[in-house]
Amino acid sequence: MADIHAEKQHADHVEKVRGSIDHTHGLDAHGFAAEVEELPKGYFYSPFFLGTTCAIGLNLMASTGGFALVAPVFGQISVALGPTSSIIWLSLVYTIGLAVGLTLVGRLTDTFGRRWFFIVGTALGCLGAIVASTAKTMNVLIGGQVLIGLSASTGYSYSFVIGELVPVKYRFIFNSVIFLFSIPTGGFGAAVATSLILNTAGGWRWVYYLLIILNGLTALLYTVFYFPPTFHQKHGSDTVAKFIKNFDWGGLVLYTAGLVLFIVGLSSGGTLHPWKDARVLAPIVIGFLCLVALFVYESYANLAQPLIPIHFFKNRGWVAAMISLSFGASVYYSQAIVWPQMTANVYAQGRVMWGGVVASLVGVGITFGEILGGFAAKSIGHWKIQAVVVITLGGLFLGLAALCDPTTPGMAMAFMFLATTFVGWNEALMLPICTIAIPDQTEIGTAAGVAGSSRSAISTVASTIYSIVLTSRTTTELSKQVPAAVIAAGLPASSVPAYMTAMAAGGPAALLAQVQGLTPDILATGTEAYRWAFTDAYKTIFLVSLAFSGLTIIANCFIPDIDSLMGGKVAATLIGREKDDDKTAA
Repeated sequence: MADIHAEKQHADHVEKVRGSIDHTHGLDAHGFAAEVEELPKGYFYSPFFLGTTCAIGLNLMASTGGFALVAPVFGQISVALGPTSSIIWLSLVYTIGLAVGLTLVGRLTDTFGRRWFFIVGTALGCLGAIVASTAKTMNVLIGGQVLIGLSASTGYSYSFVIGELVPVKYRFIFNSVIFLFSIPTGGFGAAVATSLILNTAGGWRWVYYLLIILNGLTALLYTVFYFPPTFHQKHGSDTVAKFIKNFDWGGLVLYTAGLVLFIVGLSSGGTLHPWKDARVLAPIVIGFLCLVALFVYESYANLAQPLIPIHFFKNRGWVAAMISLSFGASVYYSQAIVWPQMTANVYAQGRVMWGGVVASLVGVGITFGEILGGFAAKSIGHWKIQAVVVITLGGLFLGLAALCDPTTPGMAMAFMFLATTFVGWNEALMLPICTIAIPDQTEIGTAAGVAGSSRSAISTVASTIYSIVLTSRTTTELSKQVPAAVIAAGLPASSVPAYMTAMAAGGPAALLAQVQGLTPDILATGTEAYRWAFTDAYKTIFLVSLAFSGLTIIANCFIPDIDSLMGGKVAATLIGREKDDDKTAA
């Protein structure tokens, strides 16, 4: 009887709010469960709400750590498990799991309820970390990383999981609260990973031990405190079997196959295989055709439960926010690729821990911007102007970073921090707008999930472009500047190939000792030439990132005015416990 009463209460709330739809600026506001005034006293201070908030935050911390902590230790993993080109799959499977999983988590949990998806998802991350931490071969480690990547799609779903539980007017602020949890991993991931390498006997394995702890604790918190609406509270007397039968299985196959093949092809080009190789071209072409077929299928098939509702793409405000989120993240990824390398090759000069801390500036800047933007967004308002200004400033400071050289580390760090802060601010705006500017709040997970998958896919394309340009420019600048410098310093021309080979291997003393005619002074000259050559190569990426900044600015010109939607309505409440009576979770 309690569940039946809760279902009726939930339905009454939805109908009540639907009766007063706001059509201002063409934006509907319906599909809500309650007004904030209708919630029990102390609802937002209850153990269930606070425990759920902690679970969502730790989930994001673990999910960002699945990449931000692992990427800095690739070198140590390669030494421990054997040098192999397949180490790139550690980042590749994470990206694929995240890109595919975000849409699926959003759509499936909108339909079937969220609780068990998030409990099982975080437990899966814990299992993956256990497998990875005990791995003796690269293949086993990659298998564990697959599970970690799939689990990360729950953590990166934070925008709608926390967003639906609070009044719309507080979504930006609560996103910032969740961002606070990601500071140790998303912000200082490189520094934490470097510290684990330097100060623990387990070395790189401690990265995965930490992920075990975070994912395990998150699964426990979800189990104890997270009780969103159940399937029957969402759909009344309908059966799960009916929804499974009507689920968009054709769309699921096209979506998964298309996205996986497309990302695998893009990411393996120029790394695992040459770009002209059929093993690169075939996945890209087939994956792209599958994605085209997906949208044709979703548009014209008579689907009861489409995986990707096409009506989202008829909503200009949501599309603008989704594109801005995707291209804005592409600006961020330019520096996620370049800045750690620039720190190590230009500024660190052997200071390992210092380099790890400085390399974290990109993550710190993004996280700080997300927190600052979330707290300031509603107070500032003027959504379109705010969005255009912050991404313009982010692009401007990245462009200015091209003026830096080996003698200006302080200026480079300042520009990098400011640029990524404003890019993070843009993300703090776009994520909640993707969940607000939709016609039906019962589809909040799908809206955020599709936008998140788009972010991952487009960022992968951008990362590929950055990597191709950087590889080309680095090869050109090193071959042009370094040989000329060391020959002018007195190194015989016949010794240049051996010198370049030794430096490409990291400059070990054993190899350098074999270079005929190499003196300490020549070595110092060559090291300085390397710093300037790398700087000139990295400048190109700063300039390329301006193109993505420009596209983001254009998208932000179409961001909707959401002031009329910033009220006290709540999309979902914690009413999913079997013992609940007519009260929402107090």
